[in-house]
Amino acid sequence: TAEEDQEIRKRAAECGKTVSGFLRAAALGKKVNSLTDDRVLKEVMRLGALQKKLFIDGKRVGDREYAEVLIAITEYHRALLSRLMAD
Repeated sequence: TAEEDQEIRKRAAECGKTVSGFLRAAALGKKVNSLTDDRVLKEVMRLGALQKKLFIDGKRVGDREYAEVLIAITEYHRALLSRLMAD
C-alpha cells in the first residue's frame, strides 16, 4: 500500500540507507541501526572524552564530583551500546 511504501522509505532514510539497501538488510536479518542511535552514541562518547579531559587537565584526580560524572557517562555509554547491540 502507499502507507507501507511511505513507512519503508521513512525507515530507510532514518538509517541512512537506500530503500533497496534497507530491504536487503531486513530480508537477510541484519541489524539496521537508526542514524539517530549512532549520533547519540557518538555524542555520549564525545561528552565522556571532554569530561575526562577536564578531569585530567584540571588536576582534580581526587575530585569526587568529576569522578561521579565520568562514571555516569561511562555507564550510560555501556548501557546504550549494549541495547544497540541487542536490537
